[in-house]
Amino acid sequence: MARRAARSRVQRRIARRQAVFLATTCACLLLFVAIVFLATAPRAGDGETITGGEVAVPGEAQSTASDTAPPGVVSLCLGGEVTFALGMEEYVARSGAAYPWGEIAALLKRYDFTVVNLEGPLCRPGPCNPDQPSSPMRADAACAAPMAEAGIDAVCLANDHAMDYGSQGLEHTLNVLHGVGISSVGAGSALQGAEQPLVLKGKDGTTLALLSFCDVAPASYAAGDAAPGIAAADPARMGEAVRKAAAESPYVVVFLHWGEQGAAEVGDRQRELAALCAQAGADLVVGCHPHVVQGAEMIAGTPVFYSLGNLVFAAQSEEGKRGILLGCRFAGGKLAGIEVFPVLVEEGRPSLLPREQAEAFLGTFAALSPGIPLAIAGGSGSILLEKGTGD
Repeated sequence: MARRAARSRVQRRIARRQAVFLATTCACLLLFVAIVFLATAPRAGDGETITGGEVAVPGEAQSTASDTAPPGVVSLCLGGEVTFALGMEEYVARSGAAYPWGEIAALLKRYDFTVVNLEGPLCRPGPCNPDQPSSPMRADAACAAPMAEAGIDAVCLANDHAMDYGSQGLEHTLNVLHGVGISSVGAGSALQGAEQPLVLKGKDGTTLALLSFCDVAPASYAAGDAAPGIAAADPARMGEAVRKAAAESPYVVVFLHWGEQGAAEVGDRQRELAALCAQAGADLVVGCHPHVVQGAEMIAGTPVFYSLGNLVFAAQSEEGKRGILLGCRFAGGKLAGIEVFPVLVEEGRPSLLPREQAEAFLGTFAALSPGIPLAIAGGSGSILLEKGTGD
């Protein structure tokens, strides 16, 4: 009996020790989980980030560092038409997807952000959109990563080829771009998202809102209230979107797909839409779609570059082998200056023009741009437009 009682007491002591051990272990685990949760929980204002600056969630309101101090500096490079279809497939197959960017990547990386117009989805083969009136464009998803490595931070998708392979092609493109760290603007799963600006946030927190609209796509390409598509250039909606962006960001750039293919002359509709954007608060308006360089002009103090021409494109005509890159500097609440880099596109690969050819290009471009003060910049072969007119 005595041995049985002693054994019972030992068993009770062991049970108590096990209970204490289990309770202590559970408490430690709960404390560890709480610490991890607090350390990793999202904070207000967090957004997507890209090295060299931040890309905020589209449509998210941003605030400047101070309500009284002037906005800081943001640099932006803008390029024209980029497609890996219509003959570019041969160059990519022969030399690799990084081939087009070799001559200009160093320039693109000088800026906080670089944005181009991407024509044609990056998606798997599938049924073409029957509403596409010309040649549908499509390229392999493998073309995306070299774009990002070359310095492309975002692409404009409001154009007449973004929906060439329907909503599935658009969705695949958005996923591919997101996967390599390239943001997009001008298309989305519904109208609200397609019209939202892409808010670019510089190193000091200063924001620039970028909007993208298309005036030349089939009507069925436009996004609906609950249907995927692109942002159509409806004047009333576009004007309101620009005004809202200007109220939330100190700098606003509008990228428009408009005009007539192959035409060096600017159309009345282009000027109407440009004036609407300028009056709504845009600091800069640029365009694509003609696939040739068109002139520039100042509207209500806002520079308008009607067509940047081609950048990565298998152009056949001499006019189609010309394009321009815009190097823009925003500071102190205004567009402080623009540097225009003439580009020659040979076998789909852009390169900067040397000084002698740049001077010849200047004569042509100046003739297309009456009233715009342009001058060759030193020995670089670029063209300067110092923003002062209309300030």
